[in-house]
Amino acid sequence: MSDSVRELSRQTNLLLSRVRSWTGSSWDVRIPTGETRAARLRMLIDELAVLGRQAGSGAPLGVRPPRVADHALPDQLIVLADDFLDAVTSADRSAAPGRKADLMGRALTAVSTARNDLDGPGFGFRPR
Repeated sequence: MSDSVRELSRQTNLLLSRVRSWTGSSWDVRIPTGETRAARLRMLIDELAVLGRQAGSGAPLGVRPPRVADHALPDQLIVLADDFLDAVTSADRSAAPGRKADLMGRALTAVSTARNDLDGPGFGFRPR
């Protein structure tokens, strides 16, 4: 397993361990960027879907992941992260290594940025 795949898996798992504990109103907490936690995680899921398609996952152009209830977002994140990793690591060997590295870098940036956004204040409670 390459270092970039290992790091993307690590960052995704750190994010998942944080968001899996959120219930109910925890998802409605606004983060410093102004959106809710749920909206921010949905943005990441959409980003991973696009990157997965670009890596060759076979997803049709313009199709977005279905909207799921907030409590199901961690599961959806797992699926999209796994789809991306499968696509980028099983891409045709003739594919340009620079292209794969670019996609991995973009995915790692997307997950890390979302994790930083979601690790803000609140500890799962909606401010009054």
